[in-house]
Amino acid sequence: MHRHRYKRFFYSHGKLLLTGEYFILYGAYGLALPTIKGQSLTIFGHNLSSVLHWKSYDEINQLWFEGVFQLPSLDICYETEKNTALKLRDLLLKSKKVQKNFLPNELGIYVKTQLEFPRNWGLGSSSTLINNISKWAKIDPYILLGNNFPGSGYDIACVSISKPIIYKLWNQKPHIIPIEFNPPFKDQLFFLHLNKKQNTCDEIRYFRSNISNISNENIESISFITQKIPFCKTLKEFEELLLKHEKIISKILNLPTIKEIYFPDYLGVVKSLGAWGGDFVLVSSRKGMKNYFSKKGFNTLISFDEMIFKI
Repeated sequence: MHRHRYKRFFYSHGKLLLTGEYFILYGAYGLALPTIKGQSLTIFGHNLSSVLHWKSYDEINQLWFEGVFQLPSLDICYETEKNTALKLRDLLLKSKKVQKNFLPNELGIYVKTQLEFPRNWGLGSSSTLINNISKWAKIDPYILLGNNFPGSGYDIACVSISKPIIYKLWNQKPHIIPIEFNPPFKDQLFFLHLNKKQNTCDEIRYFRSNISNISNENIESISFITQKIPFCKTLKEFEELLLKHEKIISKILNLPTIKEIYFPDYLGVVKSLGAWGGDFVLVSSRKGMKNYFSKKGFNTLISFDEMIFKI
């Protein structure tokens, strides 16, 4: 057993994007919510050889990645998944470049990360990791985004603040407004997993290829919807805004909505969250809802209060 000289612990909540989707990249306001489940990062110092030994565990405590990196170079000595090891090395090297005292070579380090949600849930296995590493290195998490993560950065903002936020890119810089979001009809809101994970990078590329269809009017409409949603007093008003939002994006992407594809006869609203076509959707409840989705093979249905983190 390692004799640990010290132990440090960092934690970040996950995130869900309720409005804005790809439009945030073009200046629209988006509304993001922190989730109860997140990811932890624990660091143990030890007196063994000067290597960084990294182990990542999933929500059922199974090891899904292991890597050993030489200190201080961070050369990869051993890895179970090369792509993950290279991305992790890049994050650590960037941190080291900004924070010179990060990862000194005179001390071996053992790191354990623990996810609380399945990796295919799209709640931010990358953004929570980036935020935890930035806390450890005492640097700005946006520095770590780089080219590996070409999104808007809303996820970093949401997981670092752990509050509902209105988010906007202003001159390509994040503009964050923490808000309260506790709708009176929240007991009628649920999150349904679509049994697959979207590749956000691929989705952004597809969206950018349709950029000619985006007008200032579209961006303003999405921003208007985003700003109205926190003030909704009734489920009906909320549903109407989400429906309008889905129609705008459906038209621009020239793609049918998730509801049109999978649930055309469902009487409630089905709203994509973040990248279209995968991860979670928000659904408003109707009688027999659980049975309806279960018959179609969708069994992961989580209530608002079970999913969304409240301070």
